[in-house]
Amino acid sequence: MTDQPPVSLAFLDEVLVGVLVLCVVLALVVVLSRIRIARRRETVKQRLAPLRHDLLAVGAGEDESGQARSRLAQDREAGTDLDRAVVDLLTKVRGTPADDLVSVLRERDAVAKARRALGSRSSVKRARATRTLGLLRDPALTLDLVRMLDDRSGEVRIVAARSVGALGPEAGPSAAASVLRAVRSRRSAPGVPATVAMGTLTQLGVQSEPAVALGLTDEDAGVRNVAAAVAGHSLFLSCTPRLTELAAHDPDRMVRVSATEALGSVGRPADVEPIARLLAPHEPPAVRRAAARALGELGGQMAVDAMVRVLADDDRSLAVTSATALSQSEHGRSAIRAVSLDDDAAPTARSAVAGVLQMLDLRDTGRGAR
Repeated sequence: MTDQPPVSLAFLDEVLVGVLVLCVVLALVVVLSRIRIARRRETVKQRLAPLRHDLLAVGAGEDESGQARSRLAQDREAGTDLDRAVVDLLTKVRGTPADDLVSVLRERDAVAKARRALGSRSSVKRARATRTLGLLRDPALTLDLVRMLDDRSGEVRIVAARSVGALGPEAGPSAAASVLRAVRSRRSAPGVPATVAMGTLTQLGVQSEPAVALGLTDEDAGVRNVAAAVAGHSLFLSCTPRLTELAAHDPDRMVRVSATEALGSVGRPADVEPIARLLAPHEPPAVRRAAARALGELGGQMAVDAMVRVLADDDRSLAVTSATALSQSEHGRSAIRAVSLDDDAAPTARSAVAGVLQMLDLRDTGRGAR
């Protein structure tokens, strides 16, 4: 076996010099970028300075004469900087000021500009244009926004989903279906985040019910999960039978959890028994805890009895969850107080209810003090 030749000190010196040069170059790039951004910010500030009073007047709803709005609409000096300032202000106001700002954007031809920017190569420009169209809250722009749900950029798709939500129920059922489809992963890239899709579909109200009902049968687990959560939050009673099936048999654990929790909101008395079966020891812990929460929402003697039975369960998290769920109803509170006073009850069961009873007593004391 031959010895490897030692690395020369000269070579190491060259590598060190190269690394130092690279660090200096990167530092210069950062400094120059910050200088450029600061100069750009100062330029924008100076350009908007003459219009600042008008912007504040319109945004505060103090432009009764409409002169400030007119000056903003007719200005041609500030260009896109003013458009962006109006858009940023529009995110902070509602009511008449928002309507006035929208009219300013329309008179400045912002709709046409934004539509053209939807086809830009820059994802930043596409996202900004999508955001602008969403802030206008014009149902006539629904198709433009829905189209951006298929954008190649994940950030643009998120902005598009939120913009569709801003339209509210007027976006219609087809928009809701498009939002649900956007949840699916594509080409190894994640789809629209579940929380974003849930928020949007909730904003669309009853218009999203057909899409949600169909989404509960989708082959994609992410879509089923979102649909189940929205069905419960929006009280889509027509989805109850399918939710019962998903809670018991869906191959995805998160879907089962979401469906079970949704049943706590839309379930019927007849659903208490199948939900109670999900407390069985062989079920996943997350599903068991979801079942306890759902039973707490539904209430009734059968639900109370089922939750009392798991107060001594080896899964202490389930026991505490059940005790907390029991505290939501008068029958449940009576049951956990009875357990705490029963010398024959399992010590683990009495331990599970002890903390919940302390919280109830503190709450009652606080009410009495007021």
